[in-house]
Amino acid sequence: MKVAAVTITYNRLELTKKTVESFYAKTKVDFHLFIDNGSTDGTIEYLLDKNHILLTKNMGIAYAFREAVRAVEGYDFILKLDNDIETITPDIIEAIKGFYILNGMNYVCSPTDLNLDPAYKPASLGKKEMKGYDCNFVTHTGGAFQFIPYAICQRLCSEWNHLKAGDYAIGKYYRRHGYRPVYLTRLEMRHIGLNQTSPNYIL
Repeated sequence: MKVAAVTITYNRLELTKKTVESFYAKTKVDFHLFIDNGSTDGTIEYLLDKNHILLTKNMGIAYAFREAVRAVEGYDFILKLDNDIETITPDIIEAIKGFYILNGMNYVCSPTDLNLDPAYKPASLGKKEMKGYDCNFVTHTGGAFQFIPYAICQRLCSEWNHLKAGDYAIGKYYRRHGYRPVYLTRLEMRHIGLNQTSPNYIL
């Protein structure tokens, strides 16, 4: 199972550095693509030795994600990894891949966010243990650390109105197409940049 990570950047250079350092200290992916939305704080220079796409202006999160996914082919999963995440659980990518191996592909998985904003907490649709994984099935997971089977990710990105409508609409889209959003509650990350969006960022 091959995984490509996509990280969207727009300023917040120090948070991006912390995300990258934390992620690669704990886990790894097969490919990591950064797409920048017109940063002006040194982020572009930081990305030059990494796989990257540079947009000339701030086109928003949804547009940037769609363009990044279009540029990535031949992977089983897309990991949407925001640029303000501390990875907590060691070998978290292998653990998530293990869930799919045991339980099939019809899920969109996220680890528990230890700093989840209550205002964005999704409704639980049921909890159960599945082959060693504690699962909380929800209306939608946050987009900050979201592990998405490539087929449904590509389809979502081709249907623009659903992608740009936000996390709840995306979760509804997944469920309507047979993919269950789920938090794997023994796996953990921390949203360190919560409520620190750069001024004038288009969501």
